Parts: sequence; structure tokens; C-alpha cells
Amino acid sequence: MNRMAYGLIRSSLAQDIKYQVLYETSARQLWEILKKKYLTKSIESRLQLKRRLYHFQMKIGLSINEHMNNYIKLLTDLVNVDVKID
Repeated sequence: MNRMAYGLIRSSLAQDIKYQVLYETSARQLWEILKKKYLTKSIESRLQLKRRLYHFQMKIGLSINEHMNNYIKLLTDLVNVDVKID
């Protein structure tokens, strides 16, 4: 069960993030590291996400779908760290 969960989590990660957790061997450890890194509700995390929202604009070469996916992901990340969006 641990190997299946570990494999599923690793397969969902972007390449650059995989390198950051390269030596983790259990699904639980991997999940805890990712949770601490990406789901923290610190002021720094909130400010960084707000900054990304304020400077968000469409990049040349991206389709509308990719742009909207990036925007929705950013809004979801903000909601996950308890930032109220009016």
C-alpha cells in the first residue's frame, strides 16, 4: 500500500519538485514534506500568493485554457491558505 501511494504522489509531482524530495522513501514522509512546503498558512506564503495574483497576466504563447487553469490554480491556492477573495 505504501509503495502504491508513494508512486501515485511522485507521479503527480512536477520534475523540479521531484528533485526536492528525491531521497524520501515513504508515502507518509513525502506527503508531510509536501504539506509543510506547499500548504503552510504563513504570512509569507499568503503574501507571495497575493503578489502572484496582483501581477498575474497572460503570457505570450499560452492558450486561453492554460491561462485560465493557472488563474484557477492560483485562486485555489489562495483559498487553501485562508485568503478571502472579494
